[in-house]
Amino acid sequence: KTVPPRSPIGASRMTERMVQLSSASDVDQALINENERLVVIRWGRDEDPLCEAVDQIMESVCSKCINMAVFCSVDIEEVPDFNVENKLYDPYTIMFYHKRRLVEINTGVALEAYLDALYPISEGSLVKIVEATFKKLKTSKR
Repeated sequence: KTVPPRSPIGASRMTERMVQLSSASDVDQALINENERLVVIRWGRDEDPLCEAVDQIMESVCSKCINMAVFCSVDIEEVPDFNVENKLYDPYTIMFYHKRRLVEINTGVALEAYLDALYPISEGSLVKIVEATFKKLKTSKR
């Protein structure tokens, strides 16, 4: 696995690396503790080649987006608690959260609730999506 396990994020902890969330409690704490930045979670099977590829992309953009987002991964076989609720059956699904809420993202084509293996993801496209989503949230009246 390219992403070593790490402890869940804290309210003020900045990280330039992806955070591996290993339990439902870790996921809940990540969403509760982060109030300013986006929480970007990759749900999937850690050993899946598509997950490994997208993890490398996410890992590479962590430092570029450190003030806007924290990136996390969840192995859906290790933490199955959210599989039914979030319809997690694709090789990977990337969801964006802000203040504990799932937020829609603008992919440049449409507003989406998530990204999956059907959406061609690159470092550049992921940075653009994070920037646009973060900017929209900061300028909207929530």
